Amino acid sequence: MTEHQGYLPQDEAGLVDWGDNFVDKVDKNAVAWEIPQAEADDLKTKLAAFKTLRAQCAGPDRTKTLVAEKNEAKNNFRAAVRTMVKFRFANPIITDAIRVQCGLPPKDHTRTAIGVPTTRPEFDLKVKDIRQIAVDFWDQGATSKAKPYGTNGAVISWGIFDRAPADSRELNKSTLATRTPFTLEFAEEERGKTVYIALQWQNESGKRGRSSEMLSTIIP
Repeated sequence: MTEHQGYLPQDEAGLVDWGDNFVDKVDKNAVAWEIPQAEADDLKTKLAAFKTLRAQCAGPDRTKTLVAEKNEAKNNFRAAVRTMVKFRFANPIITDAIRVQCGLPPKDHTRTAIGVPTTRPEFDLKVKDIRQIAVDFWDQGATSKAKPYGTNGAVISWGIFDRAPADSRELNKSTLATRTPFTLEFAEEERGKTVYIALQWQNESGKRGRSSEMLSTIIP
């Protein structure tokens, strides 16, 4: 999908009003919308810097240097907004209704092709409860838990074997996890057995990327 670029007001007063609403919505819903909190905080900081410098420019201490700093802060905020909209608001969890509330136009529903995921998930396994294992996953080398752009989740494949499978393609059960962590539940008779698990990113067309490394653990 393509993204409209005319949603940001050109006048500064309008940009402040628009920014206050957008940043407030993002800050309050970052977790639900799968936006890393660090990115929401950075957006808030950039808006605050712009507003502070704009207020100073309206006072008696206005200088060319101060105006230049204000304009740079404004451009930094606008750039941060565009980056967030492009990469985070493409998430299918964010509906057209949410976009409109945030001051954005509905999505352009002319679809563009999204290729097979090129990265692979990394993950760890933790005992959550009896017969339950939590699978906590993220993109390879990433510093946040956000899914890669264009993916709708991670396919978790697993199998219970007496020996380690030679390849993840031997894993005979799978499910799609759209959020992390995801809890796998097992039957009582499976307790004490070894489960082998691997993950793959899946795009919105159902195409899967490369498999992660395979990890194993004892079913509690």
